[in-house]
Amino acid sequence: MAEAKTVIVIGGTSGIGRAIAERFAEDGTNVFVAGRDKARGAEAARACRDAGAPASRFIETDVANPASVEALGDAVNSEFGVPHVVVNCAGILQSGKRVLDQQLDEDERIWRVNYRGTLLGCQVFGRLMSQAGRGVILNVGSLASFAPLSLPAYTPGKHAVLALTQILAAELGPSGVRVNAVAPGYTLSDGLKARIEKGERNPDAIKATTALKRFVEPRDVAEVALFLCSERAGSITGVTLPVDAGWLVQAPYAQYLQGNPIRQ
Repeated sequence: MAEAKTVIVIGGTSGIGRAIAERFAEDGTNVFVAGRDKARGAEAARACRDAGAPASRFIETDVANPASVEALGDAVNSEFGVPHVVVNCAGILQSGKRVLDQQLDEDERIWRVNYRGTLLGCQVFGRLMSQAGRGVILNVGSLASFAPLSLPAYTPGKHAVLALTQILAAELGPSGVRVNAVAPGYTLSDGLKARIEKGERNPDAIKATTALKRFVEPRDVAEVALFLCSERAGSITGVTLPVDAGWLVQAPYAQYLQGNPIRQ
């Protein structure tokens, strides 16, 4: 019987990250869940074991702290060897505002987690994978990787994640390491559900901005993550794949129709 592969999901304690961790677990993969919240992390690791992971545990990790990410790499490597897959999913959101109103302390905090945290995960595990001559890194971008959303710290950071993914794919490809990213759209995570319940988001208006008139489910993103990290995607690297229910195509299409309606 083949030895189970090892996957690390950084930022896997909730939302999209947890859905990805559980989906890998269903395929019989050892799953390490990394993040800051001990209670949620322990619960996520338990859920992965229940889903079928031969081994799963939580490792407390702060991606804003380089030493913490290095310690994560050492812990996984010493216990299970070089992981087969690393998912960089840790991130924080931002409320809409204008560039001229962007506070520098918030900008620094978001960049430190969303971009530099992803960079650290890529560096620590990219070195290990490159030496082993195999592995897959999956970063988590956003619609903001492609579109100028009014999130003046978050959007540039997610643009940067797309560029980082492309650069690393070129650098690590000769070593047998693939690097891709997913770009989720409006995903019906616990955070979005809470905002809808508080009346802070209009679900019908959100769905109307997508071609499929629906939300993305965390499981939808997890299925794409599983594919990109599998041998079925063995010739795919440097790609950032939107999982957005058609938001990126609907937005320009609908705007164009306003001034150029189709005549019946």
